[in-house]
Amino acid sequence: MSPETDARIVIDRKLRESGWILEGPNKNVLTEQHSQAGRADYLLLDRSGRNLAIIEAKNDDIDPYAAKEQSRGYAEAKGCRYVFLANSEKIYFWDLAEGDAYLIERFISPQDLQRRTDLKALKKPLSQIPHNKEIADRPYQIEASEIIARDFDVKGKRAFLLEMATGTGKTRLATALIDRFLKAHQAERVLFIVDRIELAKQAIGVFQQMFQDKYKCAYYKPGRHGEWGGATIVVATIQSLNIHYKEDFTPGYFDLVFNDECHRSIYGELPRQVVEYFQATRIGLTATPKDFLKNIDIEQLADDNPKALEVRMLRDTYKHFGCEIGTPTFRYTIQDGVRDKWLVPPKINRCLSLITSEALSKEGWNVEIDGEDYTFYIAQLEKRVMVPKRNELLCRQFLENALKTPDGSIGSIGKTIIFAVSRNHAIELTRILNSMVPESSGKFAQVIISGIKDASSLAKDFKKEENYWPRVAVTVDMLSTGYDCPEILNLVLARPVASPTTYIQIKGRGTRLFTFKDGTKKTHFVIHDFCEVAKYFEEEYDYESPLPVTVGKGTVVEVPEPPVIKREKPTYLGPDETVFKEWIEIGPDGEKVDRMSYRNKWKERIEQIAKEKPELIEAAKTNNFPDELMEYLNTSVLNVPKEYFNESNLAKVYRIFASIADYIRAALGIKDLPKPEEQLNDLIDSLTLEHDLNLEQIRLLRILVKQLSESPQYARQFIDGDYSFLNNSPFTAYGGVAAYVSLLGDNAKEIFEKIRNSNSLKLVLN
Repeated sequence: MSPETDARIVIDRKLRESGWILEGPNKNVLTEQHSQAGRADYLLLDRSGRNLAIIEAKNDDIDPYAAKEQSRGYAEAKGCRYVFLANSEKIYFWDLAEGDAYLIERFISPQDLQRRTDLKALKKPLSQIPHNKEIADRPYQIEASEIIARDFDVKGKRAFLLEMATGTGKTRLATALIDRFLKAHQAERVLFIVDRIELAKQAIGVFQQMFQDKYKCAYYKPGRHGEWGGATIVVATIQSLNIHYKEDFTPGYFDLVFNDECHRSIYGELPRQVVEYFQATRIGLTATPKDFLKNIDIEQLADDNPKALEVRMLRDTYKHFGCEIGTPTFRYTIQDGVRDKWLVPPKINRCLSLITSEALSKEGWNVEIDGEDYTFYIAQLEKRVMVPKRNELLCRQFLENALKTPDGSIGSIGKTIIFAVSRNHAIELTRILNSMVPESSGKFAQVIISGIKDASSLAKDFKKEENYWPRVAVTVDMLSTGYDCPEILNLVLARPVASPTTYIQIKGRGTRLFTFKDGTKKTHFVIHDFCEVAKYFEEEYDYESPLPVTVGKGTVVEVPEPPVIKREKPTYLGPDETVFKEWIEIGPDGEKVDRMSYRNKWKERIEQIAKEKPELIEAAKTNNFPDELMEYLNTSVLNVPKEYFNESNLAKVYRIFASIADYIRAALGIKDLPKPEEQLNDLIDSLTLEHDLNLEQIRLLRILVKQLSESPQYARQFIDGDYSFLNNSPFTAYGGVAAYVSLLGDNAKEIFEKIRNSNSLKLVLN
């Protein structure tokens, strides 16, 4: 047999697997069909026996894509809109009226291809169908819907990414979009993918509430076509789709596919194959997309390590949904929601114990237990060692500082979620809290973690307003995403968090609006931080560095693991005590993890202006901004709602005092902004000239500047005139307070005053 004959044997099998009939009186596949343009290898017929599609078959030595133009002639001669280009390994699908041919995993079934044809006759532009305000009426939801309609109709886009903060109604917006696509006949079947059963239940609840009997919604169970086969909207977990998606669906079964929490659900080789299998419009929903291409020299990485680049490209959420790096189709952040009064802001209660403080240090917590010497780091407390007194201290501090409900009744602490290290840690914290609130008769706190009986029901009951008890849900990760309980007033971080994505998701549990029975409105919530999570994301986390990835068998190790000395987990029975407490008010600019989105918006806006006005790039490079350009920037970019970009706001989010020109250069990647330490050192240089300082004096001042720029706590003390920290390390190695007083002499007061009043130092505290 010829190579093409071999390929046709496989093609025949694949056609049968997708429901095409090659023999008998009902066959809908013809072979060797001649026309004026030549011979078509296969001709596929619709239900009425009319020509529907042609297949051009090639042997495996030829990529069938190369036969595109040849097959176009056959298709046009036969009056077909659709073309399949195939050999035994590859199948391309081509709608001659829409774009180019693209790879698919299997043939589209005759029913799905027929349905696609029928739907095309009814289609209307999305923009002709008004957004349904009865489903999603908030201004930003309407704006997002209109952007998708415009890009779909005008630009022909078929992939969109909606980045919206937790609590801003992503599922409601998705519901309105589904309604719009269905009414426009741009879709007839919708797939809504989630990554947890609980999220599937929530989505189905919203769809049923909004649509009533208008559209049927069903939960997907592999192989049970009778349960979901007639549904307009099928809700499925990515895990269940992994099992039988190829057996249950052909690539054309769905017309519109949503990926909820897509920063998680599209990662991994198999989940990604599932998502990309369906030839449909795709819309991703997330509060925290992954940008694995951030600050990566793509060309250099392609030369040095193409495998690593391939891994990053596969994992990047923005690229997956056809967006430029770091730029979603639509973005609505936590600070947007707080500013517009759709969300409430947090206050942060930092509380640090002695053991926690040592475990957070580079040296770790060094302790002797039962004659053995151990070193533990923060991520290992309660994982590698049990510390009962630390847990008791944590619970006591939480009870003393927790935000309470307006009624003031017994157990009036607002509903709370505590994030523990492990299952056993969650159980221990629950036991301690119930013992500290005996009047609740053991109902004050409850463990809600994966793996315990009826965990989903417990989580569902906890968020019901009519259920007063329990007041506290103690979990590990189960309630960190996709859990809506507007009544939450307290979040407790009893474990470290290393990912800003996770931190944002946890914060989102408290941002929702809520009105208590007496009419009092929730104005804020409290994050009780017992592991210096807020400080880590403010001062230590490098937002500019590329995200780490695993390639092959390589691993990323974040915390050094101590040698295992005993099989049983040791218990430290000694005391623990509070060494530091601080309340942090979160301003309108948010924390650093929030401010990064403001910086991204600035960068996006300046890059957009540079495309519209290329002279901006030359002006930034030469620091020569013509009057006309400055006038345009002042009227169209600076101090314009919503962002109100200006030197003051940009200084807060960049933590650098600079000019607008400097911020423009940074946004365009022309020149980096100086660091706070560099600006303070410039001040030292000017003080050196002014006071004729010697090398020893300059060295002391530079040590001071470095510590002030790195420690908001020292900076705050210094601004308040409290110099006692100069007797701490590393100042003690140079003589402490006494050295500064003796070496700077009469100049000390004036020098300290000028450093205290510098803008750069003040920005350390913002």
